[in-house]
Amino acid sequence: MIGIGSILNNEISQITDMMTREGVQSLVEVFYHPTFKTFYVNSLDGKSFVKHTGVFVSLGMTTSLKVLEDIKEVISAHNGYHACLAEISSKKVAGQFLNTVTKLEGIEQYELTEFDANIMDREKSMSELDKLRESMNIDEDLDTLKDTVPKISKLSSLITKLDETDGWKNHLIQKESENNYRIFHRLVNYRRQGDVEYRIGIYVTEKL
Repeated sequence: MIGIGSILNNEISQITDMMTREGVQSLVEVFYHPTFKTFYVNSLDGKSFVKHTGVFVSLGMTTSLKVLEDIKEVISAHNGYHACLAEISSKKVAGQFLNTVTKLEGIEQYELTEFDANIMDREKSMSELDKLRESMNIDEDLDTLKDTVPKISKLSSLITKLDETDGWKNHLIQKESENNYRIFHRLVNYRRQGDVEYRIGIYVTEKL
């Protein structure tokens, strides 16, 4: 996914900002194109504000730890930055977000354990596929068949993909409202507990 070689040296040599959210964001944008967020870490104890101690990079909610590690290495290759995987907590105090690093070791994604009825494991997905196939044998209406065939193809391909990659451990299949299907990630980088938000991402500080 990411080539760290001469292209990296050329790109990061052009980024000369002191460590600001904008500077870190400019560096990450070179290698990570989906939307992401950056936050100043501005509290040491989760209770009071301090001058920011670093920048936290929050990539996509379902971005894998492998990609997080790759981007962390990209940032660390910058002469002025140190980067590591981390968890932060965020809560609103006096109209501003108080962001605190809560963990720097043993970083793991959050596992979702409660699911809506439209989230299917392998057994439910196979049952759904069987029902679609049976409906084709019963209903001979051309418009209905045209609508059902793509659903069978999509669901079947997702089941095969998860089977071949041993993906059922960390993924399920979601039946969307329009009866489309997509991969559902069980491991995520965000959770909320009361009025506190928790994120898994990359903590960036200036090298001493």
